[in-house]
Order: sequence, then structure tokens, then C-alpha cells
Amino acid sequence: MLGGMVSGDLKQVQNAYWLAKNAHRMQVRDDGVRYFEHPRAVATLLIEHGYNDVGIVTRALLHDVVEDTNTPSEVIVDMFGHGIWASLFVLSKVIPVFDPVTGQIFGRFKKSTEEYYAALAGASKEDRLVKCADRLHNLRSMSAWTLDRRERYLHETRKYLLPIALNDDLWLYGELDKEAREVGEGTE
Repeated sequence: MLGGMVSGDLKQVQNAYWLAKNAHRMQVRDDGVRYFEHPRAVATLLIEHGYNDVGIVTRALLHDVVEDTNTPSEVIVDMFGHGIWASLFVLSKVIPVFDPVTGQIFGRFKKSTEEYYAALAGASKEDRLVKCADRLHNLRSMSAWTLDRRERYLHETRKYLLPIALNDDLWLYGELDKEAREVGEGTE
């Protein structure tokens, strides 16, 4: 066992790490850092805070694969099961639409903000924790964002994510609140 995981669990986390790294391999974040560093940082935040269950670490590593890459849903389901796919679907604001014949993406569907956060509020605690850790890392690394984008993000954080974090994890709530205040001071 390593960190509370048995060998099968560790293999799943290694596969999630590999898939996330490869799916995001050509992407960079707004600040120029390779994109994979973000899901890895989200997983690390959760692990360091004691959330080292295979399911939550897998979700954290893969949380942007559906939204930001062309990874077919069948690949995710085959590798990690329907439960992880369902979580990634909840965690994604934008869902690719695949042509059933060719497998090519022919469009993307964007959920409304209200629809997205309503589904998240009703999702599993693990999904909500991943989203809160995702938001925390984004708040800590948004220096390259436009002022307008930061303000929208802060509004969403205060309206939707702080209440979720308050209900699920007081440490995440405190960290999100602190970062939102610091970012807010820079935008006002």
C-alpha cells in the first residue's frame, strides 16, 4: 500500500496521470505554463489535505479532460468506468459532441452557469471537492487573466463555490475565501 492505496488503486491513478498528461500535452495555460501542471496541482492540493482516495485523485487529474480535450468518452469509460465518466461530465461546463459514425467532434455544448452549478451542488462530495480545489488553484494562478475574467470568476466563486465549500470542507472554504478576497482587492 502507498498512501492508503492498494496496487490496483495506484495503477488507476497512474493511468489517470498518463491520460491527463497526454490529453493536455499540446496545451498551455494563459500564463504560459504547460496545462497538465493544473490538474496535477489540483490532485496534489487534495492529497496534501488528506483526500488520497483513488476516486478523488482520479477525478482531480482528469477533471478537465472532457471539457478541454478531444478524448472520446469511450476511452474514459473503458479505462475508469461509468462513475468517473459521470463525474467528469458534471465537472465539465463544455461537453464535446461526437459524430457517432466517424468519432470526430462536430461541436461542443456549453451548459448554462445555473445548470452547471445546480448539477454540481447535487453531485457527489468528491466531485464538489475537486471543483473547489480546481477553483482554488485557478484563483492562485490567474495573474495573466483579464480584469473582466477575474471579476466574473470572483462572482462565481462567491455565489456558487463558497457555499459548497462551507458545506463540504472548512479548510477549502477558508482558502477559497482568502484567495477571493486577495484577488478581489486587486480588481477593485
